[in-house]
Amino acid sequence: MSQWVGVHGIGQEYLGREEILSEWIPALADGLEWATGRRIRPDLDLAFYGWLFRDADFPDYDLEPRAKGASDTDPTAWLADLGDAELADLESAVAEVVSPADLTIAADEADRQKGLWLPTPVVTLVGAVERHFPKGSGVYFLWTIRQVRKYLLDAHLKAEVDEITATAAADATVLIGHSLGSVVAYEFLRQHPGHSVRLLLTLGSPLGLRTIRDRLPFGEPAVPKWVNIRDPHDPVTAAGALSRWYPVTRERRADGGFDPHSAERYLNFKATGETLKDYLPGALQ
Repeated sequence: MSQWVGVHGIGQEYLGREEILSEWIPALADGLEWATGRRIRPDLDLAFYGWLFRDADFPDYDLEPRAKGASDTDPTAWLADLGDAELADLESAVAEVVSPADLTIAADEADRQKGLWLPTPVVTLVGAVERHFPKGSGVYFLWTIRQVRKYLLDAHLKAEVDEITATAAADATVLIGHSLGSVVAYEFLRQHPGHSVRLLLTLGSPLGLRTIRDRLPFGEPAVPKWVNIRDPHDPVTAAGALSRWYPVTRERRADGGFDPHSAERYLNFKATGETLKDYLPGALQ
């Protein structure tokens, strides 16, 4: 089994482990090459649980029919059926990363838009986020919060995801969690105090958002080193440095350009390679 294990984020329902690894491994190799000047093919495995979020596998997850024109892989399709409690949590999360003025302006703009099938409150939240972050990031921000919320509140789903992760990470020395995967990795470490992980690397993590922190079970992940890398243009990380709330060893910042929440952009950062090089077999000096 690999000593490096990744834990993926949202939106992987219609992919598989090998497909994700085919993108993660080259991106990580680029980050390592940038940091070391050497071509290194990392031995990386993945805790893959994306299929658990397919609504067909959860008949008790009562989704409304998707709107006309919304495909299975369209992230907006997952925002058309919000219940009152979910919408309230999304509103709270957005309020953490934008100002009241942003919400007011976005609400006025949403009222003027015609022909949209998303509910007006959702359009408002997306617009408010995208007043400060790249176009398209508002939908992914809401989608991330929704899936993290489902993971933390759906006991059956959480048990399934946690079991898959525990199996994949049983002998890992490095755990790399992106987005929702950072929450899942955090939970693995919290639940398994005798784990073998020496480094937790979180990328694009929503763990700083109060909406997420308030839902986490009590306890901390005991790990010798925790490095968090965030892009300030990524709304999922907009709560700021995780070290404000968690025992993070080091914070690093990076720039993912127009796609700031992309796992591949985070993985190919020089900061990622610099963090991981000391954990390569026969570590580089």
